Amino acid sequence: MPLSLSLSLALTGCGAGGEPAPSAAPDPSASATAGPSRAASPGPSAVPAGKTFAWPDGLEATVTVLGRLRPADRTDVQGGTVDDKRLAGAREKLLGQSGEPLGLRVKLTNNGDTPLDLDGVEVQWVGVEVGGMAQRADDDGGFEGELAPGESATELSAWAVPDIVAVGYQVLVWPEGARNGAAGQFSGAVPGASLRPPQGDDHDHSDHSDHSGH
Repeated sequence: MPLSLSLSLALTGCGAGGEPAPSAAPDPSASATAGPSRAASPGPSAVPAGKTFAWPDGLEATVTVLGRLRPADRTDVQGGTVDDKRLAGAREKLLGQSGEPLGLRVKLTNNGDTPLDLDGVEVQWVGVEVGGMAQRADDDGGFEGELAPGESATELSAWAVPDIVAVGYQVLVWPEGARNGAAGQFSGAVPGASLRPPQGDDHDHSDHSDHSGH
């Protein structure tokens, strides 16, 4: 099913794997070029990507990294493909850095008693081993509307993820309201990610194709 990249940073599919990173969320302002610069206040520890993070008031989030995206004639982030124009846009956001366009799925479930304003939900993807920050391939869109008690909402998006982020990261989900300042934290590493420069003149993406879906 075609999915617009206007869907916010929330891709899921294959588990990102890797050991959980430190539980304290980094301050993205130290290394990021864009995005909020808030640091998470003390709270629950990070969970592995693909698992569920729960806030005390009943809100739950699950973040999954779907894998490396491939070109196609239409966008299907869930299936691991993005139309050529959007894929090119994601690669441009790498700004000459070595890295890959990756898919992300974010699912929110409201098990609490009050509605959640989805317009206030923000997502960040930051490096914790080396630093840096990933960027969404499209800046428009995201979670919208209101999430009533007992309901769930899922967003899919494509991200430009530098290798320095992929080798060890946290995806941070920032709800507003009473939870403001307490981010859901998801740790992982992208299989096959390396800080070593590619061999030869071109970066060969084909050797990573087996990681595009878990």
